[in-house]
Amino acid sequence: MISEVHIKSKFCAEFRRYSISRDDVNSFDNFFKKIQGFHKLWDIPFTISYVDPNQGDLLPINNDDNLKRAVVVSHPRCLLKLILTRTVNGTSYFDSSYSSKKKNNFLNDLIPLTSSNHKIRPAIGLPQDFREVSSIIDVPDIPRNCRRVRLVKHGSDKPLGFYIRDGTSVRVVSHGIEKVSGVFISRLVPGGIAESSGILSINDEILEVNGIDVTGKTLDQVTDMMIANSSNLIITIRPANQDNLTMPSSSSLPSISDDEDSEIKDQSSYFS
Repeated sequence: MISEVHIKSKFCAEFRRYSISRDDVNSFDNFFKKIQGFHKLWDIPFTISYVDPNQGDLLPINNDDNLKRAVVVSHPRCLLKLILTRTVNGTSYFDSSYSSKKKNNFLNDLIPLTSSNHKIRPAIGLPQDFREVSSIIDVPDIPRNCRRVRLVKHGSDKPLGFYIRDGTSVRVVSHGIEKVSGVFISRLVPGGIAESSGILSINDEILEVNGIDVTGKTLDQVTDMMIANSSNLIITIRPANQDNLTMPSSSSLPSISDDEDSEIKDQSSYFS
């Protein structure tokens, strides 16, 4: 049983180390107020993310479920690393916490300091000037027939633009094959982020939402998880089309069954 959670948090150039009791991580609201108090951010809107020690991903903490996961994955290393990010009009921006010395050293590695090329150095903006885009995340420790993707709205008027539905997968187990329930992409909206980025397809199976396993969860629960993380949605999927993926030697995870259409329920959820 965890009695205390040790935390290292960063906001702009400010780092803090402290410990909070187990009771303070049972609720996201209590946890947020504690972090807000340690950094004295009473009048500054911000979001909280944590560094997943297993995969190196920066994942959000904005509800009780992903707070619980953050505490669990950080427990073996006894340190929860938090990144606090300033928000403006609902959009998160990384503050310019890198010193000019670091920037200059970075450019010096690319372009030697000489009088001739000093004038033609490229102009590189601050981190908050970079626009995040939806993309496939390179993660080495998920099954080779799966993929982790990030869908980012970043102030865009485009909707995420996809529907999800209940369905059935086939899981290979020691005594044979069994059918299990799953959640799948049922439709893509033309012009939406999911369709225009090309990283999701119809019948892709959703395995995780922002680091939380959806096995055993209802369609409504998965919908709520996605809505809570809609500004920076990270989902692990098993693509329906495996042609461009290297299949693992053993298939211990479920795949879409051949009689999938007969298993589809009428209920579906749309993400904008």
